[in-house]
Amino acid sequence: MKAMQYPRLRHRNFRGGLIASDALLMCFYMQHPNGRIAPAVIRALEIFRQRIHPYQLAWYAGDGQSEPLDDAAWEMIRKEIFEPGPDISAFVQLWDDPIGLTGFHVDYRGLDVIPLPWPDRKDDVSVLYLRLPTAYLEEQGPEWVRTLALDLAAELPFNSGYVDFVLCADVGTFHEAIELIRPRYPGVHLASNAAELCMNTWVDGVHWMNFLGQPVLGKLGGVTGLRERLDLPGISLQEMSGDRVLITLGEQPETGDVKAGQTLPLHRALARLLEPHLHHQTKWVGDLRPEDLLRWERRFLD
Repeated sequence: MKAMQYPRLRHRNFRGGLIASDALLMCFYMQHPNGRIAPAVIRALEIFRQRIHPYQLAWYAGDGQSEPLDDAAWEMIRKEIFEPGPDISAFVQLWDDPIGLTGFHVDYRGLDVIPLPWPDRKDDVSVLYLRLPTAYLEEQGPEWVRTLALDLAAELPFNSGYVDFVLCADVGTFHEAIELIRPRYPGVHLASNAAELCMNTWVDGVHWMNFLGQPVLGKLGGVTGLRERLDLPGISLQEMSGDRVLITLGEQPETGDVKAGQTLPLHRALARLLEPHLHHQTKWVGDLRPEDLLRWERRFLD
């Protein structure tokens, strides 16, 4: 099955620079230090690099600037993930184009210790953030994307994760970016253009593909409890090893286009179930007030 055509959601600043763009996003949150998950992350990254061929991650974040990603650089990055040094977190950024917002982007933040010893960062976790162009979803189709995401997730000891059609923006421009989706596209997730660490074991919203691990899955009664409470046409549950599950809503990401009369009943059903476990921002995000962002985050509940 090929994906439908998705809207191109773009916002530029007064200089004409692109500061928000649509994308397909895969994000996995892991309450584990880098030293414990490094081999799994490397395996996932190697799968990702192989599967997106003929596209390629051609650049990485070097010492203050982008550098070409050749075989020697990749081996150096592998070593940095495995051995970042004492009291140093692993930090990897890869791109197909380091300037654009619309292409492939990998952002891995592997913390050296969890929880971090600072009160304002007590909820930070390790994150693997994988952004793909919307055109990739349209070209390959949702089944291809679903298989790729499952293969990546199988390698990772995630607490939660998701795959969805999103609007990526710098957090400082959320107040502008949200206006591209709030009036018309409630199914589009507003996401940062970099990994967000402060997830603890909460769940980052409701999506097309929802990966659940512990402790949330246990609090919901495990896979058996989910099957009893999400027995709706269009919702599929796939049990995964390690006491984890994938909840998929429909055959492909949905924008919830209000002009087309889309109401997203499956998103609403899952949101009601996950409500006690959903992450909510409690601080200002750029110029966007927390109460405005909370209203958006609760759009499937209110």
